[in-house]
Amino acid sequence: MGSILDLIGSFIIGGLLLMMILSVNNNASQFAIENGQQLSAQENLAELAGEIDYYFRKIGYHVPIHSASILTCDSMSISFQADVDNNGSVDTVAYSVSIPGLMRGTINPNDRKLIRQIGSSPVTNSLGLTDFKLRYFDNTGNPTLTTTAIKSIEISLRVESPFPIDENYAQCTWKTRLYPINLQ
Repeated sequence: MGSILDLIGSFIIGGLLLMMILSVNNNASQFAIENGQQLSAQENLAELAGEIDYYFRKIGYHVPIHSASILTCDSMSISFQADVDNNGSVDTVAYSVSIPGLMRGTINPNDRKLIRQIGSSPVTNSLGLTDFKLRYFDNTGNPTLTTTAIKSIEISLRVESPFPIDENYAQCTWKTRLYPINLQ
């Protein structure tokens, strides 16, 4: 009888040990998936931030002195002039975002397209963009929408992963204030 109890006890201990190993393995897998989604969101944010930073810093570059550098602006779009490819020809660049839910290949209902148009050539990009906000400031730091008074632009982005983890999307945000040198 004692050997049967020893055998049952060893099965129970072995079963518990096996369940603990499987639980640790499951947690490690879940952690790896969450980290992968977070890393993907961070990389996408870095890509979008780099692109926006590049073009916005060129606002007014090689634009004649008496011409307007910023043509239109609101909280979700801007159009400006700049020689973005440094070929001596001033280009018109416009940034805007679409309404949520138009992205294909993602189940995130908040995804938006970021539309950059240089001349008549639009380029859409998302990379998980869910929020894009612009604020404009004059030389004293006060908010303004007067295109000729704008001296700095605050840009806010939020990027989320395309797929949820436990009904939550990994997200990253970026907020900066740019002072394009050609607006000073």
